[in-house]
Amino acid sequence: MNNDFAEFAQGFRERTAKRLLEFEKALAKAQDELEKSADKAMQEARREKGQVGRRQAAAMPRPRYGAAPARSRNASGQVQSVLRRG
Repeated sequence: MNNDFAEFAQGFRERTAKRLLEFEKALAKAQDELEKSADKAMQEARREKGQVGRRQAAAMPRPRYGAAPARSRNASGQVQSVLRRG
């Protein structure tokens, strides 16, 4: 009986190690694909920013100096309320 368990345990270790290697390979492949995709997206964004940015800059009015956007005022209030609750 002890020998059966030892064989089972050894087989389990081998199968687990094999599955772990397969998982690590799949993970590395997915990470490589993700990095390539991110690099490609960054390059496209830079290219589009140069082309579209000029057109948008001409169409959008410039903000007045000293005028803070409303989002920043509300965001700090939200953060403070969360900190008070904690």
